[in-house]
Amino acid sequence: MSTNKLKINLLGEAWNIKQMVFSNELLHTFEEVAARMKQPLTDALIDPFFYHYLKNKTIQSIDDLQGNSVEGLINSPKNQIEIWYKNKKIKKLKINDLKEELLLFPLYNTTIQKSNINLENGIYIEQKEIGLIGSFEIHTDNFIIDELEFQLLQTNEQTILEKLVYKNQVLVCKRKDSLITFQNCFEI
Repeated sequence: MSTNKLKINLLGEAWNIKQMVFSNELLHTFEEVAARMKQPLTDALIDPFFYHYLKNKTIQSIDDLQGNSVEGLINSPKNQIEIWYKNKKIKKLKINDLKEELLLFPLYNTTIQKSNINLENGIYIEQKEIGLIGSFEIHTDNFIIDELEFQLLQTNEQTILEKLVYKNQVLVCKRKDSLITFQNCFEI
């Protein structure tokens, strides 16, 4: 087991849109609770008291709702990527550093997926947050920056750092400390 820790911190603003997926009976229960609260379901789902009135041990907050989501660090002036190895900061980047099209040779291993986010029929929750968006850790004997892949999602509106991959392994978020600045729920 290697003892050297590679840690990558993503700081700044994040965006998340999640399409809700739940059974018909759960949807019926949600609608009943929303009706008791005298709110439309889309307003009730982002109301913290909804989960108290729901009285469901497995669904305590909006984070416990199942769904398909697209999320990541937004390319804004506040974004920052810190790479730490052996408890020393070895690199500090911005998303713009990852997508330099004018360079002869790329500085970083980056894949850019272009996508228009087409929303299908369903209920969606959209959130924006600010702070430590994610701290990713992995133990490795030696760190080679060329084996770190940054996966970006390019939409019409923005560029999002969606995933970090090191040696073909997707890094999992170990810690997050952020504040929600915007929350919206809507139905299509």
